[in-house]
Amino acid sequence: MSYIPERARPQQDGTEELGIEWRVAWRKDDAALEADAEAFWREQGVLPAGVTPTDRLKELCVLAYSEGRLAAVSTTVIRELPFLKNNFAMFRCVVAPEFRGHSVARIIAREAREAIESWSLDNPHEGVMGLATIVQSADIQAKSRAAVWRSSGLTLVGYNENNEQIRVAWFGHARVF
Repeated sequence: MSYIPERARPQQDGTEELGIEWRVAWRKDDAALEADAEAFWREQGVLPAGVTPTDRLKELCVLAYSEGRLAAVSTTVIRELPFLKNNFAMFRCVVAPEFRGHSVARIIAREAREAIESWSLDNPHEGVMGLATIVQSADIQAKSRAAVWRSSGLTLVGYNENNEQIRVAWFGHARVF
């Protein structure tokens, strides 16, 4: 039996019924978004030991609201990926439990990629060539075995020392040296 690859199909957002509103926070210093994110992190209890909300506020990227309440928060921090010899916005996100299973994580990754790519075009001196993430959720790794996540463009490029997937979405203007 030969394998026939899945044909591209229109993306179903999956967030329409939740009334999700996406707000870009990347480098905006928006006090209201920062206060919401800080309250969300405390409520969810997701920050690692030794990390304060203040440490992460400067990394805010995109926030997802549903009926005025936070459903998810993403952050990015610019880092070099030495094996790719370029700078990337390292993406992470937290989705509130009641919003999981509705494509919120998938779509916030897409929104973050678009926001950072636009910012990167306006700030070429930063040398950010894409969005990257280390997939730490066992649920996500188990569910999605696809090498390329179509909605975000995140492509598997390797594994770290903990056998966690490293995924990268290169920006359209990216150049390698």
